Amino acid sequence: MKFCKQLFALALFSAGANAFVVSGPKAQSNVVVKSTYDNLETRLAEELSGTTGGLATRDSQIADMQFARNIEDLEITRIQGGGALRTWSFQSPEVERLMVAMTGEDRTLDTMTHEGRLMHARVYLCQGPDNTPVRMEIKSGKGKLRPFKAVIETPGGHSSLFIRNIGNIEFPITASVGAATEDPQIAAALGFMELSRGLYDMSTPRTLQGGAVVTYPLEPAVSGAKVVLKTDGRPLNASIELVQGPNSIKFTVDLYTEDGIERPAFFVIPTPGAGNVIRIVNTAPVEFPLIVCVEPYMIETD
Repeated sequence: MKFCKQLFALALFSAGANAFVVSGPKAQSNVVVKSTYDNLETRLAEELSGTTGGLATRDSQIADMQFARNIEDLEITRIQGGGALRTWSFQSPEVERLMVAMTGEDRTLDTMTHEGRLMHARVYLCQGPDNTPVRMEIKSGKGKLRPFKAVIETPGGHSSLFIRNIGNIEFPITASVGAATEDPQIAAALGFMELSRGLYDMSTPRTLQGGAVVTYPLEPAVSGAKVVLKTDGRPLNASIELVQGPNSIKFTVDLYTEDGIERPAFFVIPTPGAGNVIRIVNTAPVEFPLIVCVEPYMIETD
């Protein structure tokens, strides 16, 4: 009986002591991105048959397929380094969104044996005089290995897209821009690409407060990730980074959109190799939260 009392007293002392211990900072929780799908065709087939594990909606799967098919068919334009500017104008009100792709590959040289050059560019969407609702700055150390692919919303039509190569003159880039709409009949009649707004559906949304950071470690089999950002209608300011190794940043996108509902952000980021982590920072004040979702987009299979 005496032994039991001593043991009980020791337990009370331990609990009381723990109450006065100052706990260290909590480790940031990571979201591990996994997928059971081998490729987009398998994902779409399972979604249509009703056997999917619920990664995304049917509209999202179809939109992913449309994006993957159409982004490779766009006309390529070379932009010289040193501040050269290229402009694309779209006057049709039927244009709902633009598909944009950039790479550091210089197609005037034999680049099949290396990973591309430095890619550093700024992208502006202009609608009306002195109105720039979307701005971004992109940097990739190896522009062929890690190209830039995105969708930019153009509600209201009558827009112009500017791409400026702010890298050194020795680092040209190639860019592709194409108009897209959700209506297949309009797309066929006007020669646009067909692309659904289901592209922005989120399977695992997460709210990120202003100034907060979230990281998404990727499995080695994931060779490409899809990043979707939205807000509740407030401006969207964010920095998206691809990190590989000890804080070695391989790819960055600094983004601003004036309305995160009308102009959500969609990116496909190549993630070759192992040890990739996507880090997203809400660079806005605490009053401007955003909603983020990162999913596997391309899976390597043996």
